[in-house]
Amino acid sequence: MTRMLTTDDVEAGMVGGLFLSAGGSGRNAVAKNRGLGRMALDYGGVRLVSLEELDPDATIITATAVGAPGFANWSIFPRDAINAARRLIDRLDRPPAGVICGHVPGFNAWLVAAALGLDYVDAASNGRGHPTVKMGGMGLASRLDISITQVGCSGSKAENNELSVVVDGDIVRTSNMMRQVAVVNGGLIYAARGPLSAGFIKENGAPGAISFQLDLGRAMLAATGADRVRATIEFLGGELLVEGEVIENTVSYSGGFDLGQMKVRGGKGEAVLGVYNEFMTADLDGKRVATFPDMIGTLDPQTGEVVSISESKPGSRVAVIVAHRSKFPVGKGALDPAVFPEVEKAMGVDMRSYL
Repeated sequence: MTRMLTTDDVEAGMVGGLFLSAGGSGRNAVAKNRGLGRMALDYGGVRLVSLEELDPDATIITATAVGAPGFANWSIFPRDAINAARRLIDRLDRPPAGVICGHVPGFNAWLVAAALGLDYVDAASNGRGHPTVKMGGMGLASRLDISITQVGCSGSKAENNELSVVVDGDIVRTSNMMRQVAVVNGGLIYAARGPLSAGFIKENGAPGAISFQLDLGRAMLAATGADRVRATIEFLGGELLVEGEVIENTVSYSGGFDLGQMKVRGGKGEAVLGVYNEFMTADLDGKRVATFPDMIGTLDPQTGEVVSISESKPGSRVAVIVAHRSKFPVGKGALDPAVFPEVEKAMGVDMRSYL
């Protein structure tokens, strides 16, 4: 399966990845993600490889971002993703063979792969957006005996605003530390974590997540407007929960997360979407119909463009699409009972009983 990614893959990966970000990203993230993808190709290219092509003992790192994607006031740069990965690699006993993203779109991981000469592995912690590192921990939140390293970077010495942190330990405590670093950095920070083996990721992560992202993007790009909504539903094997007007959006940034809910009223009824950075729950007329890690996403019903939570203002119209978690790659961390209590407490909803 090994192949070099192309400019066509940038466009497909962007569209499919923005939708799979589950409300965390939308039109306002198009330029940034396209820029990262093209920058990665300009660095010398990105080689996509499957986990089957790697030695199970090969070392893999994760390139990601920690924080709130939509409502916080943050400032990070592509170099920060590369610097975080470099500092992590400097601490490893053996050089990594490849890099995965925390979740799609994952173009920061494209850039890390290109800049550091690593393979981009066709896998992710999850195939849809997740709000906490622990949910992207591939089950490590229940394995406190396993130690990892997490690195966050932002700014530079030349600009007198450098911020860098390295934490070692179990994923629960180190993730709590990284969340606070993101808060200090305005709400978001580029990060890297690891090491994990290719065999571990194959067993506990979301193999094939990048191929799925690209294939979904191609299916979406082949259609426009209402046809794109239908094409997305068909590819996912999902359903149109409701198409209608946003009548309420209470989501705001607090304590490192975008938290609140969005209400959409349409011909099928009134949908209430619970938000913790991304769409986490969907209720239609008081009945739960989708719960993380099920896919919940929104498109503009007229243009077919991906619409983020922060862009969905009252009075705007959206098409809300849901798909069961069995329809796309999901890592074990997204179903780990240990990762839900803090999210349930913050949102004030039950999630675990719907798993």
